[in-house]
Amino acid sequence: MTENTTAADLALGRSAVRRRILVLLMAEPERRLHLRELQRRAGTSPGTASRELGRLVAAGLVGREAEGHQVYFRATSSPFAIAVRNLILVATEPDPGPMPLSPADPESADLRSDLRHLKPHASAPEPPSPPRVVQTRPSELNEPKRPDALGLKVAESLARILRPIYGERLVGLYLYGSRAHGESKADADVEVLIVLDAIERYGDELERSSAACASLSLEFGLIVSRVFVSGQTWSNRTDGHLMAIRSDVVSV
Repeated sequence: MTENTTAADLALGRSAVRRRILVLLMAEPERRLHLRELQRRAGTSPGTASRELGRLVAAGLVGREAEGHQVYFRATSSPFAIAVRNLILVATEPDPGPMPLSPADPESADLRSDLRHLKPHASAPEPPSPPRVVQTRPSELNEPKRPDALGLKVAESLARILRPIYGERLVGLYLYGSRAHGESKADADVEVLIVLDAIERYGDELERSSAACASLSLEFGLIVSRVFVSGQTWSNRTDGHLMAIRSDVVSV
């Protein structure tokens, strides 16, 4: 059970919300779910659900479909997604040793119900430990942030793979998120933003880069996620998440 849990942590990270969302989608791979439905069933806020779905979409595990003003999500059928689904099945096999979680816990009961769609009698993952509060010294406030060495290494490896694939279409590749400003945990995702000259079909770019991200995820034991934007959007758009991302990216 310990080896299985560790494998799941390496593939999915330690976010309990991300696991719940992925289990919900992989339990019914032929069905698509709206953001609000996923947020409600995962027991989290809309903002957290949106952020975790963005990471799963960037990793190629979940597909995003828009119809008018409505956005739906469903599990993809990529080789990496199938491998992760099998990993979840193995990681959630019941362990006869430890005492099971209390059935009175409604959150645990809901997750057990979702896991049964994947495999009978699967148990829910343990809840994450409470966040540790770190006191910041006044002198630390003015210290410049340094990018995470492992994050840079993985991003550079991805750049070496993608440059021959995209050629002149590749305008830029950037490391962003917690690893870009040196505040990441050991198992944090490596988040990469890829700027192309133009994007006609976003799903095609995810498919084209899926094998590279999957290979690096397995090699380094963490999730390598990517987001694509066009050169025009990257240069001109000043609303939404791009403005925040642009302020602390590291060019690779």
